[in-house]
Amino acid sequence: MKKDIMKHPVIDLFAQISRIPRESGHEQGVSDWIKEWAQERNLQVSQDDIWNLIIKKPASKGYENHPAVLMQAHIDMVCEKNRESNHDFSKDPIELAYDGEWIRAANGTTLGADNGVGAAAALAILDDDQLPHPPLEVVFTVQEETTFAGAETVDISTCEAMQMINLDHADERELIVGSCGGTGVEFTMPLEREPAVPQGMSGYQIHLTGLQGGHSGEDIHRGRGNAIHLLMRLLEEADLPVVSITGGTNRLAIPREAEAVLLAENRRDVEQQVAAWKAVFQKEYSGAAPDLSLTISEAECMPPLTEESFRNVTAAIRLYPNGIVNMNGNLEGLVESSDNIGIIETGENQLRLVSEVRGAYQSTVKDITKTIEALAQLLNAKVSYFSAYVPWEFTADSRLRPLAIDTYQELFGEGMRELAIHAGLECGFFAEKKPGIDLISIGPDCQYFHSPQERVRAESIEHFYELLKAILQKL
Repeated sequence: MKKDIMKHPVIDLFAQISRIPRESGHEQGVSDWIKEWAQERNLQVSQDDIWNLIIKKPASKGYENHPAVLMQAHIDMVCEKNRESNHDFSKDPIELAYDGEWIRAANGTTLGADNGVGAAAALAILDDDQLPHPPLEVVFTVQEETTFAGAETVDISTCEAMQMINLDHADERELIVGSCGGTGVEFTMPLEREPAVPQGMSGYQIHLTGLQGGHSGEDIHRGRGNAIHLLMRLLEEADLPVVSITGGTNRLAIPREAEAVLLAENRRDVEQQVAAWKAVFQKEYSGAAPDLSLTISEAECMPPLTEESFRNVTAAIRLYPNGIVNMNGNLEGLVESSDNIGIIETGENQLRLVSEVRGAYQSTVKDITKTIEALAQLLNAKVSYFSAYVPWEFTADSRLRPLAIDTYQELFGEGMRELAIHAGLECGFFAEKKPGIDLISIGPDCQYFHSPQERVRAESIEHFYELLKAILQKL
């Protein structure tokens, strides 16, 4: 490994991007920075009202008559952090830490390699005046991690390219040829509370931590556990009045933590339940969550949920689709459809669940939402949908796919695996905007997206960049 790996053009640009807050929905700062960066290099750049960018660079000498190619990445990120981290995503830069193999965030947060490394690679290509290449059209989108509003609304009518390389994958040896569609779901149900705190009761907070979490699509099959589900199992069996339940921070991340406030006549009753369930959970998740922990602290006494309301909460969590719904019958080992309960909140008089439904086909996404609607009808709840996105379906005819596979073999002496992934990429929107466009997605080795354990392998960034450059030279 090179000692100066952090000076690699892609990693250096990624470090610069990482110093600019870019939580999904708050991308103006990084968008403005990229716009100014492009203008300093006399590149044609346009920026729309929600901070999407399109940058164009003419072909290098000898490539003037070659067909244009579009590269695309999103500039927003998921902002998750460990409970003990005091990082403020609205203003603090993300510092990079390198251990000789992997790059991660230095302060207990998500890294933003998803999709900062892809954006940095596109910038590095634009900055390289020695690279032979066809006309380049680079699209940087916003809000990929929340609403897909960037890819949905960006106007690419001025783009000529009918071949596109998406830079948002997480394994350098994989060539992505399709992705799922999906939708965000909000489920709200009325709750009732007892008129007062039962006499002689004290309040206690139970806090479940230590799960790995991860991407709600790409990691849904890894058996890492959902903190909301685990905590509800404890509460159901504890048979103690429950005041509140909260857990998760983002529907796109498998919940790593959850907490509840309940009432008991003495602390020992709670301690016994916690000790028993801690042993159960540690046994069940000994490999997937070796740091799993359950802790107790004193909490303010407030009127608990009525028994009927808590039964309804239990029913909602038990019956709401969560985890894998179907495996793909055409591609072995691939999840076809799933749902992830990413957020639970019990307010004064309402339960709120937020989930992400994913499916390789619009029909299977609809099938899951019908199940949620049936549950809502039974529990007098309401369902609303947001941030829907379309699947990118595999097409047989492609020039890019065999070119990328052959190029990787030439460079590194091994093949690439073609696959569709159980995650939402923006490619589906571009396929709709430009019917017949030839699409692939590539990226470096990244792990633990949407969690503070997120990391990217430094040498793989080099490989990813070399592959991208070599493909462009052949187009």
